[in-house]
Amino acid sequence: MMYAKTARSVLLIAACASLPMTPAHAHKPSYANDHSTPDLAFEVEDPEISIVLYAEMTCTKQELWLRMDSTGFEEVWIELGVPQLDRLADYRPSLAIVAEGLPEADLPFYIPERMGALVISTDDVTDPIPFNEPFTQTDSWILFRDWYDIPADQDVYLVAYNPGEYTGKLWVAVGLVEDFSDVDMSEFGDWLGKTQAFHEIGDTEDHVEIDCSQVYDGDNSTTTQAQPESKGGCTVTPTPTKPHLLFGVFALLVGLSRRRR
Repeated sequence: MMYAKTARSVLLIAACASLPMTPAHAHKPSYANDHSTPDLAFEVEDPEISIVLYAEMTCTKQELWLRMDSTGFEEVWIELGVPQLDRLADYRPSLAIVAEGLPEADLPFYIPERMGALVISTDDVTDPIPFNEPFTQTDSWILFRDWYDIPADQDVYLVAYNPGEYTGKLWVAVGLVEDFSDVDMSEFGDWLGKTQAFHEIGDTEDHVEIDCSQVYDGDNSTTTQAQPESKGGCTVTPTPTKPHLLFGVFALLVGLSRRRR
């Protein structure tokens, strides 16, 4: 029994020592495909608190909308990435900052009246930043991460989308302050399974992305390759050691809040 406790302690110490000193880890995650319009935008309660949204872009839901109240803020930390999957190696989504007072922009989707936009394009990213998330043992490519100026004291939307109209997967992260004080420990196992499923760990299904422009043109041949709404829905059972590692590391984070600038 004493040996087992010692072994777990060693694993916990090793996990903490392996945490990368980068602002792209320990985001509080959310998983949804239903934030596809301004009215359904995900509410960012505090732009300083670190959160991440994982989303699958389909032919019927081609945008991921987030909304924040920028009162007291003139800039926000933003990250845009995709899971490290071979078929997404050239997937280059964009991120639009939408608010009043911004210039008019040519966007492939509706934005609220009197609002303009600034677009962060990743088309010219040839060497995305590889990132390993140690808690979930998942790998991503980061296409953009930096502070970004936003209009102050109003509603600001962040909209992730793919200009190429292909289906795919992406994630958007906001904030740098790690705060898990309001998280129940029972949630961590669920996070682990969902994040690994999103990154298709252990998934043996053959996934194919769809050209939505052909679907809209009435070409039904592409729809037989894969169903946009069901792709990536496989449930993954994590190995026995990973939940223990996850719970141990997050236990140290609960109740803590720190800023990395």
